[in-house]
Amino acid sequence: MTNLILVHSDAYVDWVFSDSHPTQGRRFNNARERLLEFALTNGIEVLEVESDHFPERSQLERVHSTAYVAAVLDEGRSGEWSGERHELGHIAHRMVGGTILAADALVAGQALTAVHFPGAKHHAQRDHSSGFCVFADLAITAKYLLDGNSGVSRISIIDIDAHHGDGTEALLREDPRVQTMSVHDRTIFPGTGHADDTDREVFNEALPYGSGDSQLTVAVARFIGEAQRFAPDLLMLALGADGHDSDPLSTLTYSINGMVAAVGMIREAFPELPILIGGAGGYQPDDVTPEVWARMAIAACA
Repeated sequence: MTNLILVHSDAYVDWVFSDSHPTQGRRFNNARERLLEFALTNGIEVLEVESDHFPERSQLERVHSTAYVAAVLDEGRSGEWSGERHELGHIAHRMVGGTILAADALVAGQALTAVHFPGAKHHAQRDHSSGFCVFADLAITAKYLLDGNSGVSRISIIDIDAHHGDGTEALLREDPRVQTMSVHDRTIFPGTGHADDTDREVFNEALPYGSGDSQLTVAVARFIGEAQRFAPDLLMLALGADGHDSDPLSTLTYSINGMVAAVGMIREAFPELPILIGGAGGYQPDDVTPEVWARMAIAACA
C-alpha cells in the first residue's frame, strides 16, 4: 500500500472559461508539482494515476438530468461559459472520471488517501451548472460506490470550502446512506447552508464575516463527532483553499497552518478510514491555492 494516490491529467490546464475568469486550470498542475515536492521532503510515497476515464452517461445521470448531460456532452453548453465549448464539456467529463478513479483506488486498498485536485465540484445542480461547477463529481461518485459492489455502504462528506456545498447537499440530501457537512462563509455565494438548515444527516456551520482558524476548528470538531456517530466506510473531503485570508472570493481569514491542522484533526480521528479529497475552490492559481491544496493533502495521509 502506498501513502497517497494522486489522480491527475495535464489536460486540466485547459480548464479556462476566459482569461479573466477566477477559475484557471494551471492551478491543478501547480498543485501537483507542490504536492510531489512536499511528498519527497516528507518521505511520503505517491502513486500517480492518469485521469483518462470518461464514465458512462448513466453514471452522470445518477444525479443529473438526461437533458443536462446531453447539453454539456453533445452541445458543449453550460451556464459557466458562452456558446459551444466542446473542449470544456470534455474536460468536465474527464474530471468526473478522475474522482471515480480515485475512489476505485481507495476501494482496491491501494492507499488510504487519494487526491484529485479538480474534484469536489460542489455547486453543480441536477439540471444546471452553478458556481464554476459543471458536474457534481462527489455526488456521482458517492452513488457509484453505494449502488455498486464496492463494499461501501455509508459515506460522510466534509466540505471546508469557503462556499456552501449546496449542490452536493441537494443531490444527496434524501439518501440516508450519505452524510453531508459544510462549514462556509455565510456572507457570500450561494447564500444557503444556514446554521439551522440541519435535516437528518445534513449539517451546516455558516460563519460570519472574517471568521478564522478558531471557528474552523470548532466546526470541524463538530463534524468529526457527527461522522464518528454515523460510522462511514469512506470519507470525502472538499478541501477548498478559498478560505485562506488572501483569497479574493471570500471574507474568511484562515491561515495555511489552520487549514492543515483541521485536516490533520480529521485524519487523526479516522486513522484507518479511506479518504477521498477534492480541491473544490481556490483562486490564487500560481501560489497560495496550490500550496494550501498540497499541504492539506499531505496532512490527510495516514
